[in-house]
Amino acid sequence: MSKLDGIASLVQQGISLHQQGSFEEAQVIYEQILKSQPGHFDAMQLLGVLFVQIKKYLEAIELLSKALEINPNHAGAYSNRGIALKELRRFDEALASYDQAISVNPGYLDAYSNRGNVLQELKRFDEALASYDQAIAINPDYTEAYYNRGNVLQELKRFDEALASYDQAIAINLDYTEAYYNRGTILQELKRFDEALASYDQAIAINPDYAEAYNNRGVALKKLKRHDEALASYDQAIAINPDYAEAYNNRGNALQEDKFFDEALASYKQAIEINPDYAEAYYNCGVIFQSRKHLDEAINNYNHAININPNHVNAHWNSSICNLMRGNFKAGWQDYEWRWEHFQCDSAPLKSTKPAWDFQKTDQRLLVWAEQGIGDHIFFGSLLPELLEDVPNLIVQVDKRLIPIFSRSFPKIKFYPSKNLDPKSNSQIPESDYDFHVPIGSLGKYLRNDEKDFLRTKKRYLKDDEVKTAQIKKDLMALTPSSNKICGITWSSKSKGTGIDKSTTLEYFIKTLDLEDYTFVSLQYGKTKDEIKKVRDELGVNIISYEKVDNFIDIDGLSF
Repeated sequence: MSKLDGIASLVQQGISLHQQGSFEEAQVIYEQILKSQPGHFDAMQLLGVLFVQIKKYLEAIELLSKALEINPNHAGAYSNRGIALKELRRFDEALASYDQAISVNPGYLDAYSNRGNVLQELKRFDEALASYDQAIAINPDYTEAYYNRGNVLQELKRFDEALASYDQAIAINLDYTEAYYNRGTILQELKRFDEALASYDQAIAINPDYAEAYNNRGVALKKLKRHDEALASYDQAIAINPDYAEAYNNRGNALQEDKFFDEALASYKQAIEINPDYAEAYYNCGVIFQSRKHLDEAINNYNHAININPNHVNAHWNSSICNLMRGNFKAGWQDYEWRWEHFQCDSAPLKSTKPAWDFQKTDQRLLVWAEQGIGDHIFFGSLLPELLEDVPNLIVQVDKRLIPIFSRSFPKIKFYPSKNLDPKSNSQIPESDYDFHVPIGSLGKYLRNDEKDFLRTKKRYLKDDEVKTAQIKKDLMALTPSSNKICGITWSSKSKGTGIDKSTTLEYFIKTLDLEDYTFVSLQYGKTKDEIKKVRDELGVNIISYEKVDNFIDIDGLSF
């Protein structure tokens, strides 16, 4: 046998071992060949591919680049070098390598598909789609291109098109588990939870050890209020992968929603033990401690979440509330500024070219603009007299229902109305009317940073309409026994975000008050007649619905 024949035999032996997955043995043979013939292209190229497979990317790039110097027309070497470059996140170089592969072989399917993956990483989504489409044009049965195409469309939130692409991949390959799984994630995003569940079940039927599918299946079941099944699904995911932190976290969410707080806390802590940098699990621990009024522990957990993820909106917001409740006002107001990003905030920041106020005393005109709801305007309105001492030229925007009583109470301030019926829009005030601006909810940051600050103002700050008040009192006295005290009550909030936590039934409220010799006046807006009549009849409590005052519109009339 000649030397050349011996080398050829070794190459075949190396390829055979390589294909069998015996990488170490194959590597020994390729290196033996290169020691004998340093410029042997096949050995160099094959060893480069092997290094890609065992994730020695730098070595792979070096070898494949040398191989391409010997044979610059080998599409496979370009493509495999592209894979290594992509894994090292050298995306521009990877893209160039795939382009060279395609230039050598215009029908190279994998190069088009991998090129699309790089373009996806670079957020060049339209070009990525075009690359996948080129692969499909060459081979209409190329499932990987349909799947990758679906991933890009999902990223672009073109969900219907993404579903169609995954469906095409599945039509070609009925056992494409990842396509079923990703299809489920889209259906879940579209809140089509039953369909998402079916898609996850198909993925699991093909691959019973698909932990991620069990986890997401649990999320879908939780959304369908099938909590016991959701817990079983999370447990199955954990049984497959005991280090699955996300499954423990999701399990905790289901337990928390069912008010099994100790078990939920244990599940979150298990997630943190697996992944000490799991910000969401720390946040969820904080939520449980906050619900139990263990404020220091809640704040500690929120701080952990924020240290890991400085942009964790919910952790900042909840930390704000806990610190304010705890009396840590300076820290509380600081995090209160995150309200604009929080899901419960239904206000839009003011759009203005004028600068924000720097919280310094000034004689220039300061606009205090409206945000959040009417209750917030009343609450923060208590700070206006003190603010007026430091900033005498005040312009204040509030809910238009408050204009009469605020104008009477603060005659030195000019008031503008906000669009109270649409909290997400903000009436624009001419910029020529003010020099600086600040949202009303940020006044606490300036005037209430410690307990002593709350002692500055002890006087009532809202002045009623004396004539109107006298008439209302006269009418109410005529409707109540002379020995009774009159007490205004409200018991329900209509807020979509927090209303459920601020509301009760009138019956429960009256029973809880348990007051004798009182006449109650309903300050509750909305349709309340039937509820009031029922409580009045069943409990024998005198509750007045004073219809001369509209409890939603006439705020001035409620100030009696």
